[in-house]
Amino acid sequence: FLQHHGFQQQNMHILVDDRSWNTQPPTRANITQEFQWLSQGAQPGDILFLHYSGHGTQTRDLDGDEADGYDEALVPLDHQSAGVITDDEVFDRVCARLPQRCRLTAVMDCCHSGTVMDLPYTFKANKANMANIFVNGKFNA
Repeated sequence: FLQHHGFQQQNMHILVDDRSWNTQPPTRANITQEFQWLSQGAQPGDILFLHYSGHGTQTRDLDGDEADGYDEALVPLDHQSAGVITDDEVFDRVCARLPQRCRLTAVMDCCHSGTVMDLPYTFKANKANMANIFVNGKFNA
């Protein structure tokens, strides 16, 4: 799918918890390192793609920025020893570092994923909004 839309294999970093893939495991350290890789050096006009499929959860909000009192969080492979990755951290490590006019498409396939990027808005994937994302079968920059 990504290669069909112009993304090149050498520009992809993949973490999988299946050793047959010969990749790094999705530990907290590896996930946050890849967040930094994704956002580091991003320029206006860049188009980035982030996909997470795994466990998601909620944890008590420690800084008071959540109306419901809970942060949404990603659950890395080593969460029992290293902890979860909260929405605050996802925002700080990925979203806040991106320059204006840099487009990030994030697919978060996990529980509690609707606000796991801690964005100040919500995107509704209706027909009109989706028409603005794909133009002639390609991501619209």
